[in-house]
Amino acid sequence: MPLSTLLVDDNPTFLRILAGFLGEHGGGTVRVAGSVVGGRNAVAEAERLQPRIILLDLQMPDVPGLKLLPQLRTGLPNAIIIALSLLDPDEYEDPALAAGADAFVSKMNVERDLLPSIRTFGARDPRSPATAEE
Repeated sequence: MPLSTLLVDDNPTFLRILAGFLGEHGGGTVRVAGSVVGGRNAVAEAERLQPRIILLDLQMPDVPGLKLLPQLRTGLPNAIIIALSLLDPDEYEDPALAAGADAFVSKMNVERDLLPSIRTFGARDPRSPATAEE
């Protein structure tokens, strides 16, 4: 069964590209359940859709992903949250993991790293609380 996924990014073009990439290369592993432009409505949409996976941009002008992570983690403790960013991984990966992300994927490496991350975390028992230590 495909993993229900919510995409959150402030760039509508990137959202379309990401949805297309997941549809084309996901091998039936992922089903994009919805997307949100910007962070303002991300928590409400995540609670409405109850996705198994949330792909979350860290740098959005309205509500930064680092601020959303704890809210998403509280509202959806079993969701897999993968932080996406063009920001320097050396500077932002640890704060993203500490804030509740399961993984960090650089947008520069989405084609190489995103689907393996989704498959790794998607195999986890959904009844087990998500932790950044896995």
